[in-house]
Amino acid sequence: MGYNILPSIDLYWSSDPGFRVDEIAETMTVKRFKKILRNLHVNDNTQIPDKTSENYDKLYKIRTLLDLITQACQKNAKDSSSQSIDESMILFKGRSSMKQYMPLKPIKRGYKVWCRCDSKTGYLYEFYIYTGKSKTGTEEGLGSKVVKMLTEKLINKALEEYHIIITFDNFFCDYTLMQYLYENGIYATGTVRRHRKHLPVLVKTNQKLAKGQYKWRVKGNVSFLVWQDTKEVLLLSNAFHPKVGKTTVLRTQKDGTKQEINCPLAIKEYTKRMGGVDHFDQIKSTYSVGRRSRRWWVRIFFFLLDTSITNAYLLYCQNKNATKLSNLEFRVSVARGLISGFSSRKRRSGSLVNYICRKKIASENRQKAVHVVAEEVRFTNVGDHMPVESPSYKRCRMCSTKEKDKRSKVICEKCKVPLCITPCFTAFHRKG
Repeated sequence: MGYNILPSIDLYWSSDPGFRVDEIAETMTVKRFKKILRNLHVNDNTQIPDKTSENYDKLYKIRTLLDLITQACQKNAKDSSSQSIDESMILFKGRSSMKQYMPLKPIKRGYKVWCRCDSKTGYLYEFYIYTGKSKTGTEEGLGSKVVKMLTEKLINKALEEYHIIITFDNFFCDYTLMQYLYENGIYATGTVRRHRKHLPVLVKTNQKLAKGQYKWRVKGNVSFLVWQDTKEVLLLSNAFHPKVGKTTVLRTQKDGTKQEINCPLAIKEYTKRMGGVDHFDQIKSTYSVGRRSRRWWVRIFFFLLDTSITNAYLLYCQNKNATKLSNLEFRVSVARGLISGFSSRKRRSGSLVNYICRKKIASENRQKAVHVVAEEVRFTNVGDHMPVESPSYKRCRMCSTKEKDKRSKVICEKCKVPLCITPCFTAFHRKG
């Protein structure tokens, strides 16, 4: 239902062919689907700790699945050398003490999620759902605590295997955090707010720099930059020294022309590496399976489901030997694989034709989308694939080529494709 969205759940089972989706309607009845959705639970509600207890967990109802998905995200992918930390939002407009209001975000009301993603692919390595202010207040800022929490598992990896560069924005960044990360073998770059502690005097004075000019200071292992773009940009880094690697960026002028202006390497690298979480959100939201619900935890359940599918797709894309699939084609394949011929009702004959999937072209070393029957249909319930006579001769799907035209009046009743009765009909429905 994530890639085939209708205004109402009931429409998937509608008798109107303009709405009905046979692959869903023939798998189970609408009553059974709603009953499963209504009785969906992740944890035992009878064991919820009392709110006054030290073991009380606001996320108890979803905790079991939350921990499983978090572990799977970390287990199934190796940490890359370039990662970004940012916040994401889960849409929820109901009542919940964990709900946050973020007026500058596309999703303004919902649950806040702290994410650590691969800067290039968007793969989500680790995340935490923000449950509200801690009762035990500390002098350390929330942003700094979040970064330490999300990078805790990287400390040993960064020291033993390879350098890791983390990028984050000015909500998280301060001098003390940069020093802490450097001491633990993690390099980092981030924009910083002017009022943060331990910044040089340079911040407090109006520099009046021309566009492209910048000034810098170094304290210990951390460098500070102030660079004039359209607005002033303040940045801290323990990864890039201001003296090394001067570069330029293009800026569009009022008359539409492009102009090169000077730019420190640290700022260019920050821009390049910061978009990991946004990239993950973009892929996840394209065909989201989330639906409205009054139960606060169901929205988080759908977020976890979307996260699993998105991460699986990003891992699939990294496999160079796998057939190239788009996000949509991958989700279709996953959906059919999960159904896998199951039906809780008596199956009626249907016309399942023209599924889009990827097929290799023999004459060229490439792949393209063609209309063929998906494997999930071809190799299940083969007893329903019966040969019937067509009113006219058509090109055999298996053996007919441009050089040698083969035609047959036999078609498969279920797949609706023409085939020679022998040997093509059997070969078409047999794996290998």
